[in-house]
Amino acid sequence: MDRNQQSSADHIIEHLSAIDVDGETMQYIIKQLGLEEQMLRQLLLQANDNDINYLLEERNSIHDRGNNTQFN
Repeated sequence: MDRNQQSSADHIIEHLSAIDVDGETMQYIIKQLGLEEQMLRQLLLQANDNDINYLLEERNSIHDRGNNTQFN
């Protein structure tokens, strides 16, 4: 990232902080920019095994609950 990009990014971060952007809004922004897959890949590559295992367990638990409620 060059200086101009860094400055622009810092300005955007200040604005997002000022409006107290939440995770859902940030996900919407990332999706609109077409960066969802890239962001997921970067986050997974930086995460440690414990974090990844925890997230997989949470995802599977949510998925299992969703499947169970469909049949009840």
